Amino acid sequence: MRTLKKLFVSGAIVLFLGMPNLASSRIIFTVCQWYNVEKNCYRCSDYFSVRSEEEARRKCKGGTPHYFPSVGALHGWMIGNCTCDHDD
Repeated sequence: MRTLKKLFVSGAIVLFLGMPNLASSRIIFTVCQWYNVEKNCYRCSDYFSVRSEEEARRKCKGGTPHYFPSVGALHGWMIGNCTCDHDD
């Protein structure tokens, strides 16, 4: 019984100390979007992952970054919002 209690306390400590690190290092999927005046449509980049908004803005280089929690949500958004990609 005493060993089980020690295992439980050790596991709880690891969980409580490890959870804030996991939450702060969450990966966010990002797509950059630019408006193409000549074609009157929106061009999008390939998706990439970032850990902060500053990193996303730096990678977009003037485009508008859009953030997604999963790749599935990202692809669903791209279908209706990246209209130039169908013409290429």
